Amino acid sequence: MTDPASTHGLWADLYRPNISLSDADFSVIGVPYDGSASSRKGAALGPERIRFWSTHLTPFSEDRTRLRNMRIADLGDIPVESQESSFDLIRQRIAALPNIPIILGGDHSISIPVLQAQRERFKGQRLGLLWVDAHPDLCDVFTDSKLSHACVLRRALDAGYDPGEVCLVGLRSWEDQEIDLIENGGLNVYTAAEVEERGMHRIASVVRSKLSDCDAVHISLDIDCLDPAFAPGTGIPDAGGLTTREVIVLLKELQGLPLVGLDLVEVAPPLDPSEATVFAALKIIMEYIAVIAREKQKQGG
Repeated sequence: MTDPASTHGLWADLYRPNISLSDADFSVIGVPYDGSASSRKGAALGPERIRFWSTHLTPFSEDRTRLRNMRIADLGDIPVESQESSFDLIRQRIAALPNIPIILGGDHSISIPVLQAQRERFKGQRLGLLWVDAHPDLCDVFTDSKLSHACVLRRALDAGYDPGEVCLVGLRSWEDQEIDLIENGGLNVYTAAEVEERGMHRIASVVRSKLSDCDAVHISLDIDCLDPAFAPGTGIPDAGGLTTREVIVLLKELQGLPLVGLDLVEVAPPLDPSEATVFAALKIIMEYIAVIAREKQKQGG
């Protein structure tokens, strides 16, 4: 699972090959599937390239938070043969985890069972969702499928997520069938244009306030939330997006919230020979881990 020419171990030396799941802080699972992608494919190769380059990172965040005490169990990949059967397996695997899942896509459809599993894990509790994406993915049916990558958030609402505890950041593209939910569905919507106008620190503060009463908060992040200048390797790049710095600011502002999972999707390495998109994804993952690490350090862990 490691690159022979790597400078560090898998996941920046945080991977523990024989650790029990109950002793690990995070479980990484890849879902190398892009069969739902309606435009350009390539996201099925995302998990492999993200893991490959994780061996060239150091166990520090950019503010020098020390991450060496964080422990990652990498559970490998779950292949998708059919969405119905494989998605149910993914849901079951994640629902049974005793720690924080970090799920690597794959197109965004793989987040459908992830979000369902998180809803099961925190049954009876207030589960907030931070959705960072160029698209709301609120279609009921897209390309004749209810399991399309354009239907993910709609399926999450069907699974019981409270619209008032869902914050969408970075939006800038819409389908006709999404507009009513966007305008009248009670969701908290912060477009990329609004981030530019108001500044990410202010938007992140509002998001934090909206999610502050939740018992748990999951983050679903589509790499196309970033402007194509920062992440060209994705199925449907959309100009006018967030900067990498703005996403890092958003993550840091969540410090103190009960973060319980991250899925990061739509990284398509074949569409970006520079692999800058992969490195952007890794930066986001490591800064997410750092938020958890700082919280653990506060608690004396």
